[in-house]
Amino acid sequence: MTNGADVTRRELITAMAGFGAALAASTAAGEAPREGHAMLAPAAPLSAEHKAVIAATADCLRAGRACLARCTEHLAAGMAGMAECQRAVMNMLAVVEAMADVAGFANAAPANLKALAATCAGFCDTCASACEPHAAHHEECAACRESCLACVKACRALAG
Repeated sequence: MTNGADVTRRELITAMAGFGAALAASTAAGEAPREGHAMLAPAAPLSAEHKAVIAATADCLRAGRACLARCTEHLAAGMAGMAECQRAVMNMLAVVEAMADVAGFANAAPANLKALAATCAGFCDTCASACEPHAAHHEECAACRESCLACVKACRALAG
């Protein structure tokens, strides 16, 4: 048993699918952009330093999340000595995530990108220092420390 709302939804979905197909076809056919839709110039290629930050932040996020999980497990088991490491990695992850996003968008003003890269390097340096006492005992802390140091190097190179 159908009601009027079901028919309306089906009709709407069908109409939207048709609109999408027409839009795709017109784009593929190379129609000129309509008024108000200027064609953008291709983006300039990313510098080696910019690409290095994108790669380093990805590695840092991956290693940092594993380190955070290890710190949380140890704190839950009553090992209070992991608190400083946990705080440092939490803050590092937030800043590195922002750096990864901004670097990946590749459209920030150069001065802003450099400032964020310098800030990111500072947070990664703090995290690497907090992980150092645990690096010999915990694989996750060692990996986080190494990825943070690599991110510091990449961010400082981009920051100039």
